[in-house]
Amino acid sequence: MLNRKRGYRLCAVGLLFLLGVFYGCAGMEFAPKRQIWYYHQELPAADRAVEAARAAGKDKECPAEFTAAEKMKNDAYEIYWSCRTQEGIAKANEASALAKGLCPVKAAAPAPAPPPRASAPVPVPPPPPAAPTVSVSADPATIEQGKCSTLAWSTTGASTASIDQGIGSMNPSGSRQVCPGDTTRYTITAMGEGGTRTASTTVTVNPPPAPKPAPKVVDRMVIHVNFDFDKSDVRKADVAELQKAVDFVKKYPGYKIAIEGHTDSRGSDKYNLALSDRRAAAVRDYLLERGMIDTHKDMIMTRGYGESKPIADNSTENGRFENRRVEILVLSE
Repeated sequence: MLNRKRGYRLCAVGLLFLLGVFYGCAGMEFAPKRQIWYYHQELPAADRAVEAARAAGKDKECPAEFTAAEKMKNDAYEIYWSCRTQEGIAKANEASALAKGLCPVKAAAPAPAPPPRASAPVPVPPPPPAAPTVSVSADPATIEQGKCSTLAWSTTGASTASIDQGIGSMNPSGSRQVCPGDTTRYTITAMGEGGTRTASTTVTVNPPPAPKPAPKVVDRMVIHVNFDFDKSDVRKADVAELQKAVDFVKKYPGYKIAIEGHTDSRGSDKYNLALSDRRAAAVRDYLLERGMIDTHKDMIMTRGYGESKPIADNSTENGRFENRRVEILVLSE
């Protein structure tokens, strides 16, 4: 009975021993060193990290850093053996991290950025169409009333042209005669893709000269020269009458003389007008050639009025005689 109880007691002690062993080995790793079989896992891990670095050639690639990692791992064991367990574990973790990070691969320098690609040249837009040009002139620029001038024009860059004053569309270059009654300004408009341009010129029209005032009649004389019918010859019977005319004109040397011929109403107007002209001329010739009047021929003017200025009744013989007359007028300047 006593032996049985002792056996139970031994079994219990053994069981407790095994539980203590397994409990104490939790987080431990079998790594015999210095007569210690089990170590916390962090220290053997530091060993493996250093050896892996050595196998990778880190001891030659970066010897100073490798030596520092290896020393740190050895220091972790020394601390651990001096019963500073947690400090040794921390040191072992440091050594593992240092060994794993030895000789970091240097990041390759970033490749230089490629030069910017030359952008395709931006096409230059064509220049806008040039504005048209236009010029116009008038030759002559000044005219007398009733005369004409020539407009001449030219353009560049124009497709059409037009002139005002009722002229209208014209070729882009050309000329045209104009005959304005008064001073007129002409404007040409040239149109093209580049726009519109205008040019102008003026044709000046001189007004007609004012009529000269009628010469003042200083004196007048009426003579009756009895020309034969349809004749303009001076008869001998009328010489005495013509001598009166000579004496009258001689009283006004240097004056202009007007000799006007008149007829009665017999015959046509056209006939009588021509007849009166011839009769006035016959009296002038007599005064110059036979009367020896000291004056230039250009100072004596003649004009026939036919039957247009009667002074008596043409229905009677006496009236017709009065109308067949020549009037001599002395004129002032």
